[in-house]
Amino acid sequence: MWGLEPHNLVLLPSGERIADAARLREVRAATPGALCLIEILDEADPADRAVLEGTFADPGTIVASDALPVSFDDGTRDTRQWPLPAGGATHPRTAGTFAKALRRFVRETGSWDWPEAFRRCSYLPARLLDAHAPAARRKGHLGVGADADIVVLDPDRVTDQATVLASTAPSHGVRHLLVNGEPVIRDGELLLDAYPGRALRS
Repeated sequence: MWGLEPHNLVLLPSGERIADAARLREVRAATPGALCLIEILDEADPADRAVLEGTFADPGTIVASDALPVSFDDGTRDTRQWPLPAGGATHPRTAGTFAKALRRFVRETGSWDWPEAFRRCSYLPARLLDAHAPAARRKGHLGVGADADIVVLDPDRVTDQATVLASTAPSHGVRHLLVNGEPVIRDGELLLDAYPGRALRS
């Protein structure tokens, strides 16, 4: 349907790009559940990049991530160790979505100013959940009665680091992060014993 070929598949965490149909058959026979990336758009291709960036021309387009779990070589998918142990793999959007959007659309292309970036990355995603999770109404804004979820960024440094082969590399440029009024990141350092978040339930 999308005109995909075997070379559009990249195995994780090895980074092997599937060379041809014969190699694809080998991988499917040996490890049918292998984690892989399906490359639909190539950001190095100007035409593909224009398609991707064109999707943000609509003022209602939000920035959000499904934040996939990190899978480790030993089969575990949960850890509180930081930095993350070696061998973890996920999709790079898990670690880089928001910082990439800020870098690309505010600093590099100038398509958004900072208030628009925060509207896209915080306010609109929360409004999408309002009807299904009532607690979301306290998210995405700094109004009276809102949850004190606050991020303080260095506008000149905020950027993503995650790639297909380094999918868990943390983003840079977050100076402080408060969740429910409690620090989770202070002076750029993650506080490992801070767990103030609460689930939003439908």
